[in-house]
Amino acid sequence: MNFPVLGPSPLAGNAALVVAREEHHRLFLDSTLTSAGLVVSSTDSFACARARLMAQPPSVLVTEIRLGAHNGLHLALVARFIRPEMAVIVTAPAGYAVLRRDAEALGAMFVPEPVTKGELLAALYPTPVPARNTEAMLWSGYQAGAGRLDEPRRSYRKRRRDIATFLLLEAARR
Repeated sequence: MNFPVLGPSPLAGNAALVVAREEHHRLFLDSTLTSAGLVVSSTDSFACARARLMAQPPSVLVTEIRLGAHNGLHLALVARFIRPEMAVIVTAPAGYAVLRRDAEALGAMFVPEPVTKGELLAALYPTPVPARNTEAMLWSGYQAGAGRLDEPRRSYRKRRRDIATFLLLEAARR
């Protein structure tokens, strides 16, 4: 997708992997990501997606939460292990608050279903939060996928460092 004022998409030419069980959902995600300039491959199974992640890690992973015996969070975890900078988007019905929190803890964007083209593209291009004070610097971006641009989310690395620091201090105290 080229914007006359903005120029070509910064994602143009990057690889994306779409994992969705239903064909109509997979085709919608494929066409939306292709319109953003990504080179998309897709599958409907966890096993095939995992094999593709291991063989050729893409720049973007978009997965449904429900994938049979496994779920999209398992793929997000594999993706983070293989390529930490990979953009990961997880889609699920809106009422999955716990899974949303788990996805965000992995550094993935959570996009509630039914997904719109605008929500998916907004998740690809998160808007940074302007740093106004030290507390604002802890925030990494907006939850654009949720359609609410006023809610910031904490950085995964900062939260992980806080947990590691806590465990280290607790171990030293005992």
